[in-house]
This record gives sequence, C-alpha cells and structure tokens, in this order.
Amino acid sequence: MQERIRKLHHNRIFALVFWLVVVFAAIVTLPNVSTIIQYDGQPQLANTSQPVKATQIRNNWGRNLNGTYTVNAVFNNPDGALTNKQLAAVNKSVSELQKRSNYYGIQKITTMTNTPTSKPQLFSKDKSTEVVQLAVSHNQGTVRQITEQLKNQISTIGLNTYVTSPEIISDAANEHISSFTLIVILMTLLIALVAMGILFASLIAPIITFLTILISYISTLSLATNLAYHWNFAYSEYTPIFLLLGISLFTLLTSFWFFRELRNLVDDGMESQEATSKVIRDLGYRILISTLSLTIAFGSLMLFDFSTIRAFGLLGIGFAITGIASVSLVPVFSGMLGASLFWPKKTRPQLKDHKFWHNLARFGFWQPWLAIVVVLFVVGPFALTYRNQLNYNNTQDIPNNQAVQGARVLSAHFGQGKSTPVTLYIQANQRLDDQNQLFQLDNLTKKLRAQPGVSSVTSVTQPGGQPITQYYVSNQLSSLNENLTGVVGQLGTVRNDLKSDSVNLRQKTLKNEIKRVKKLTSQTNNLVSDSNTLESSLQTALSRSSVAGSSSTSKKVTSYINQLNKVNTELNTALTTLTTLSSDAGTVNTDTSAVHSNLSNYAETLKSVNDSLNSSRKQVISMQKSLNNIYLYLGGLQTSEAAKALYLSPTQIASGDFQQSLVNFTDEKVKATYLTITLKQEPNAQNTARTLRHLKTVAASQLRGTSLKDAKLTFAGQPVVAATIQSQYQHDLPRVLLLVLGIILVLLIIFSRSLLQATYWFLTFILSALAGYQLTHLLMTWLTGNGVFNWQVPLLAFVPLTVLAVVELTQLALSYRLNDAPLLDWLLPGIKEVGQTTRHSLFIIIAGVLGLLAAESQVLTAVALITILTAIIFNLALPIMAASFGKLSVILPAKKPYEFFSNKPKKRNPHRRKRRKTRSRRTRSQKRRRKNPATDVTTPSTTETPSSSDTPTESKE
Repeated sequence: MQERIRKLHHNRIFALVFWLVVVFAAIVTLPNVSTIIQYDGQPQLANTSQPVKATQIRNNWGRNLNGTYTVNAVFNNPDGALTNKQLAAVNKSVSELQKRSNYYGIQKITTMTNTPTSKPQLFSKDKSTEVVQLAVSHNQGTVRQITEQLKNQISTIGLNTYVTSPEIISDAANEHISSFTLIVILMTLLIALVAMGILFASLIAPIITFLTILISYISTLSLATNLAYHWNFAYSEYTPIFLLLGISLFTLLTSFWFFRELRNLVDDGMESQEATSKVIRDLGYRILISTLSLTIAFGSLMLFDFSTIRAFGLLGIGFAITGIASVSLVPVFSGMLGASLFWPKKTRPQLKDHKFWHNLARFGFWQPWLAIVVVLFVVGPFALTYRNQLNYNNTQDIPNNQAVQGARVLSAHFGQGKSTPVTLYIQANQRLDDQNQLFQLDNLTKKLRAQPGVSSVTSVTQPGGQPITQYYVSNQLSSLNENLTGVVGQLGTVRNDLKSDSVNLRQKTLKNEIKRVKKLTSQTNNLVSDSNTLESSLQTALSRSSVAGSSSTSKKVTSYINQLNKVNTELNTALTTLTTLSSDAGTVNTDTSAVHSNLSNYAETLKSVNDSLNSSRKQVISMQKSLNNIYLYLGGLQTSEAAKALYLSPTQIASGDFQQSLVNFTDEKVKATYLTITLKQEPNAQNTARTLRHLKTVAASQLRGTSLKDAKLTFAGQPVVAATIQSQYQHDLPRVLLLVLGIILVLLIIFSRSLLQATYWFLTFILSALAGYQLTHLLMTWLTGNGVFNWQVPLLAFVPLTVLAVVELTQLALSYRLNDAPLLDWLLPGIKEVGQTTRHSLFIIIAGVLGLLAAESQVLTAVALITILTAIIFNLALPIMAASFGKLSVILPAKKPYEFFSNKPKKRNPHRRKRRKTRSRRTRSQKRRRKNPATDVTTPSTTETPSSSDTPTESKE
C-alpha cells in the first residue's frame, strides 16, 4: 500500500486529483455569470454618494412610488407631426397599458392628457413625438423582462415606439457585454491552442496548456462570482474577460518556459519524471517571483473603495491559482507523457542564434547618449503627448438597441439632455405647500434655468418648465388695475349723481330722489366692498414688492378707504332724512294744523340734505384723485422686477391644477420635492462634472438665508452617476498605478539586487506604455472617428501590460543577478541571452490578446491595440535603453566631477605637448587591453598629473 502511495505521489497523481476536485466544485457552484453581470456589473457607489442617497429618498417617497424607477414610453412619427388619428391611437395604447398596470408593476402613468401643465415636457415642439412617463416597480421583475413586455404593449401601428430610461440603457450595455464574453473566452482559448501548437509544432502540449488555462480560469471565476453573489463583493461587467486575459497570458508564458526546458532535457535522454523535477527546480524560482509580483500587485487593489478597481483585486487570487497550477498541474502530464508531449514532431527544433536584441544592445553600448536621444525622439513625442480623454458613458459599445434609439429620438426632438435628466431632491423640515416655501422653490427654479449648460427646469411651481402666469404678481396686478378702473368709473357716476340730486331736489320728485339715493347708497355699499378687496390686494402686492415709496402709497390707500366710508355714512344719513321728509310731506294735505310746522321742518331738512350731498360730492372728487394716483403706481409696479415674484393665494393653492402638481412633485408628507434639470448636452467627461458642481453651488447659495436654508440637497440621475464614477476613478487611478507599479518596481529591485538598473528598465516600460496608449488613441481616431476611450480601457489594458512587464523584466533581472561578471561584461551577452526568447514572448502576448478583437467592441479593440503596440515598442526600446544606461552607470561615476560640471577655464601648462603624447600612448595601450583583458598587467604612469582623465575599464563599475 505504501509503495502504491509512493508511486502515486511520484507520478503526481494526488495533484491531479486535487485539481479535478477543485474544478468540479467550481463548475457545480458557479452561478449564472450573465445574471451576475446584469445585477452586479455596474459600479457600486459608496453609501455616502449622491445617487445612493437619492435612491434612499425615492424608496421612501410614498404615494405608491417607493422603490420605482421612471421609464419613458416614446411615440414618434418619423414622417412629421402626429395626426389626430395617431394621437387617438396613442391614447388607446395608454388606456390598454392602464388596464394592465398591475401586471407590469406600473404605479403611475403621466401623460399630457391627465397632467396638462406638464405638456411642454411630454409633447415635442415639432409635434412629432409624445412621451408617456411610467413609474415601474423594481420588484415586478428584471429590467430586461419589463422592457420587453412594455415594448410589445405600447406598439402602435404607423408609429415608432421605444421604451427607454438610463436603467434600461445600462442593462442593455451589460447584456451586450455578456453576449460577447463567451465569444471572447472561446476565441482566446482557441488562439492559445494555436499559438502553443505553432511554437512547439505539437498537438499534445497545446492541449495541456489549454487544460491548465481552463482549470485556473474556472476556479478563479467561480470564486469571484460566488463572492459577488453571496457576499456582495465587488464585481465588474468585464470581470470574466480580464480574469481570462491575465490568466491565459501568464499560463502561456510559464508553459512556454516549462515545455522549452523540458524538451531540451528529454531529448538529451533524461527520464520524464526526473526531467520534470529538474525543470521545476530550475524554473520554480522564476515562476515564483513572477507569481508573487503579480499576486501582491493586483491583490493590493482590494484596499480601494471604488468597486470596479476593487474587482480587479480578484486577479491577485487568479495569478496565485495560476502560479500553483503551473508548477503542479502541468508537471503531472509532462511526467506521464515525457517525449510524447511533443507529438507528432520527434526531432528537437534547431534554435537559431537570433541577434536582434544583440544588435539593438550593441547600438546602445556603442553610443549610449545617442541611443537614448534616438529612443526619446522616436517614442517620447507619443508618450509626452498623452491625453487622458475618457468617456464615462456606457452606451459607446451598444449596437442598435431600441432603448438607445429611443434616447436618441428624445435628444433629437426635446434636446440632447432629455434622455438623461438630472434630478435635484430637496428635503425640508416643514411642509412645502406654503406660499413662503413655494416662493423660494420658484426662485431656485428660475435661478437654475439661467445657468449655462441648462436647457430647462421643472418643479412644483413650474411643472411644464415655464412659469404659470396666474401665479405671479404681474398678472394679479393686471386684474387689480382692471378693478380699479371700474371703481374710478363708479366714483365718477356717483359724483355726477350727487351733483344732480343737490340741484334738482324738489318735493314733487322727492320719492324719485329717494329711490335714486337708495340706488346710490347701494352703489356706495358695493364700492366699499370692492374697496376692501382692493385694499387687501394692494397690501399683498405691496408686501411682495421692494419698490420705493410703498409706505406712502399704503397711506393713500388707507385715506381713500376712510373717505369712502365717510361718504357711505353721509349718504345713509341723507337717505334717512329724505325718508323722514317724504313722510312729513305726505301728511301736509291731511293735517292742516301742522302745515306750517311741517313746511318749516321740510325747509330745514331740505337744506341739510343739500349740504350733505355737496359734502359727499367733494369727498368723492378727493377719492377719485387718490385712486388715479394709485392707478399710476400700480401700472409702474406691474412693469417692475418686483411684479415677477410668485404669489399663490390660498385659493390658488387649493385649486385642482396646483394640487395635481403637488402630487407629482412632492412626497407623501409634502416635506420633500424634486426639480428635474435637463442639460443642453449629453453627459460627457469634459462638461458634465463641472456643470453639476456649479449647479450644486448655485442651489446651496440660492437657499442660503431663506426659509429653506436647512433643507438637504441631493442630486441624482445618469449624469450624476457618471460624474460620481469619474470623481472616484480619477481619484483612485493614480493611486492604483503608483501602488501596483511601485510594488513591481520594489520587487524587481529586490530580485535583481540593483536599484539603478531595475529603475532604468522599469522607466523604459512606462515610456513604452504611454507611447502605446497614445498611438492607439490616434489609430482609433483614424479608424472609428471616436478619439475618446471608455473609462475602463486603461484598467483593462493594465492587466496584459503588467503581465508583460513582470515576465520580461523578471527574466532580465534574474539574468543580471545570477551572473557574477561585472556589469559591462554582462550587458551584451546577458541581453542577447534574454533576447533569444523575447520573440516568443512577444508572439504569445500578441496572440493572447487577439481574441479580444472577436467581440467587435471598441473597448476591447483598444485594449488589444494598446497591448500589441506597447509590447512592440517595449521590445525595441528595452535592449537599447538597458545597454545605454548600463554603460553610463559605469563610466559616468568614474569621471572626475569637475570635468563635467566645472566651467572654469584650464590654466596653460608648459608641458602640454608632452602630456598629450603621454595620454595618446596610454589610450592606445588601454585599447589593446580591452581587446585582450588577460594581458592587462600595466600600472598607471608615474608621470600622470592629477588633471589627467582615465577611461574606465570593464572591471570598474
């Protein structure tokens, strides 16, 4: 039994069983990758970010809108304006949608029919497009399912219909990425097979490499997906792709090293298990330090808060698994198969002496300064002109999706920012249906609309994006002026009637005059009522106005009211007297005894009435003059800025239209509201973030010092999400680069035990990467016309570039460390030795990223081009720069400092000619010693002066 166990252990069967168990468990527990991409693929924003806070507000909105998102159903007539028949068809479709609202999870439907005040936002100016807004519950089903159902439901004959929203477009982007992920995986694995088959002219070796890649990839992907599914770990929509990219490239390179060494040993007659063990001992350290570098570098990304960057930390686990698989899984098959691994080719391929790197290194060794200048002149302009132009919109790669087309229709007929509005939520401690609060909200609406980059703003006071005239003082003053004109006319009539009554008052017409006075009294009573109303309106208008002189005008109004009341009192007295007079006059003919007395009373009463009427007429004339002054004042006030202020009376607030606006724009407690801001441009990295910062500052400043000064402001919408991603990404990306590159540089210095040389090599890689990035930018601009990369391109390209740097620089570092010769003696043969396999590494790197081109994605195409161009530039520049800086690092320190940095003129030396001859002889002898270092037994000349310069030999470093 022990012998069997020993034999199984010797043949590494236990390692094979272990990996079979691991891959079986990974396959069984692997969740649906497409579902994970759909739900967890988008960046997870911090809980303190504006979009997350806005989501929390929306989830507690009330009015049956908790946990909903807004969907736009777009009805478009491509041939022109919507006809009445087509509008009727749209209404019919909406009615059918209303009937099935429970099935679709629709909590609210907003149309221009049930919300007339919002018509400008729902019906385009060219009358060709109508929008119906739907509030759909998140709990009803997936965004993809609901979208497909709604698209079928709103389909209308003769019209183009779309269902769109930022959520639907994001889901469409994830769906597109998910659709080509499998294609990229299959193409990458297939190309890996072909590449290994070409390198070794074998069928078995590529299959072993394929199995190693597949097992490492499935194990890592299952772990990453389960972490996202069960523990909400960071996950990116490109996680399956960048895991495959890093694992396949690293496995291809390590397998190439392994199979090349194994082929040499097996062909020399060594037994397969012994040869396998020797290869593991020889390459184990190299694979170990490469694995350690990549694991630590990418594993450190888990320390970042931004979810997309943190998701790349899973590569650290992937490289660790790949490194273990490379030294444990591949040897299982190599030990069992031996030479059969390279079937059908039986003879060892003849390795030619490739001198490409050697010739490049010779150029750098020959003229180091010239070589450095040439490299910087050729590569430098591309690297130094690096432009960080990134697009944070996820619609760049989406094909002809109906949601994207619907968004384009909205942009074409309503404005570019219509499909991606910005929402400003305002939470206050008091109710927002009071005149003072509404006044501040309206001022904020007008202030935001006046900002650059803003197309329109809708709010509770302006639901259609435009002010409602009857809610403003100017319109109310117009009505007051009309009433005032009527009052002035009535006063003129009263004045004339009073004058007529005072002249024509006689006994025979006394009854008629009583009727006229009664009518006059009724008119004055009406006048008093109108005046009271006028006084109230004037006081309100004056209280809202900041026009000078309001105090004096208010006094005039008060004086006018007092005079009018006095006239009314006198008229009532006159009416009473006239009634008495009429009664006395009626008894004159029947009561002869009292004739004289009654006539006397009649004369006195008649005189009193005349006096009273004359006094009333004078008062009316005075009132008419006062009202004329008030009329002129109100006319000026109506055209002033003060008249543009909002004033909602309790009656207007209680009206049906305004109550509907409150329902649409406030929460259930009427303590939170929102403003919808439509930008003039679609979200872009250049303007959106700056515009949003400006709007936030303006909103906070506008409410400062008002009744809403303590209100909480929260911005939401796709532009805000893009700006938040941009802010976090631009904050973390430099740190990511410094951390990862710093870790690799430190490890490279440790492995090579050389600070300067490792730094020179690493800076060459940085220069090559910047040049490759910029060249790709120019090439993509020429090919597609779009010179702006998606924001994930630098992160994705960082994966293969880091593998390239670690693999090639680690090989160079180990060659330098394991060679005991001086630096100048090592440079040319060492670089030449590393260059013998560089062409294979370059071929593997290029082949490894070609599978990305199968996706027809601008993002992955850019990543592939960046990798290929950087690899080519790096392999051209590295031997030149390594040789140049290597030689300079030896010869420069050996020079006398004052010969390079002193500007003082040399003194004349009488022995100048003699010393020149001495230096010439010494120089010729040194040249001979360089050709044959073994014969170098000379000592420095005793006649040499301190001012003479020495040319360092290779033994001096």
